[in-house]
Amino acid sequence: RVAIVTGGAKPDSIGFAVAKGLRREGCEVVVGDLYEQGFAALADCLCVKTDVADPHAVQRLIDSTIKKFSRIDFLVNAVGGSWGITQQDLIASPPRGFRGLTNCELSDWRTILGANLDSAFYCARAAAPHLKKQGGAIVNVASVAARKGIPPGSEGSGGPYAVAKGGIMAMTRQLALELGEFGVRVNCVAPGVVASGRLKRVMEFTGTDRGPEGLLNTIPMGRVGTVAECAALIVALCTDDTSYVTGTTIDLNGASYAA
Repeated sequence: RVAIVTGGAKPDSIGFAVAKGLRREGCEVVVGDLYEQGFAALADCLCVKTDVADPHAVQRLIDSTIKKFSRIDFLVNAVGGSWGITQQDLIASPPRGFRGLTNCELSDWRTILGANLDSAFYCARAAAPHLKKQGGAIVNVASVAARKGIPPGSEGSGGPYAVAKGGIMAMTRQLALELGEFGVRVNCVAPGVVASGRLKRVMEFTGTDRGPEGLLNTIPMGRVGTVAECAALIVALCTDDTSYVTGTTIDLNGASYAA
């Protein structure tokens, strides 16, 4: 079976761990990402440089997959970001200061929605005709930010990100309704604070006690999540072990949403 994983090229990302996990499950994996520097670590995958905020680039990703493998069984929309996804943003620290809905620039709004919500829409829309042929699964990645919002004063995230991830949850439910009759399951994973490269870059100036979504000591389990924990759940949602699970968002946050 064939899987597309967006945002899978950075070795410290959830998407990278998902790509590796799906390979272990026996899938052929196609990674769409702007971070070409990570392609060498994915020699067993087909890597396609892709700006998923561009629908034409997304279509080229889909076309490359079909040309190579003739089918698509799984789509994992793991790309995203709380401050941008240009090649420079991928390695840079976030801009300082809180960007809420009432004080962000219109360009901030458009960039964050493009990277997180538009990208998942473009990918799901382009992959759907191929997924319908034999069934399969789409897994979207949201955030605890969609459940709780981003409190003013936070660094490395903001209001547009919370809204975009809320849209991901709604889109998951809608796609599940539209694709269910074709045997295509659509689910969403909403991580809390995860020890990814994003967290490390934020903590370079916030210290070790605060992540993009707020104070770390408010997490009831007393620790942040790991990339491997998130990836394991996403991979499971692609397998037949979850064949009757669709239209749902699974929270993965150490009970920080419940607290």
